[in-house]
Amino acid sequence: MTKNFIKLEPHKDFKKAIVRTSKDGCHTYNYYLLIDVCMKMHKWDWDTATEWVEYNIVRLAPYGFKVSYAKAK
Repeated sequence: MTKNFIKLEPHKDFKKAIVRTSKDGCHTYNYYLLIDVCMKMHKWDWDTATEWVEYNIVRLAPYGFKVSYAKAK
């Protein structure tokens, strides 16, 4: 059985938001770290990065994207 999951690109930037990786290589990303990564990558403010993450990343959940909403450490 083939597992479907999503890896965000550019991986060198988005890997900072990975909080867990399963045995089959599926990553779980932290919501708040995703926003932080986008703010740094694009020099965006919190609201712009949050809107972008919500629209372009979080809505991928039905297609195999995993996100954790726990506060980042």
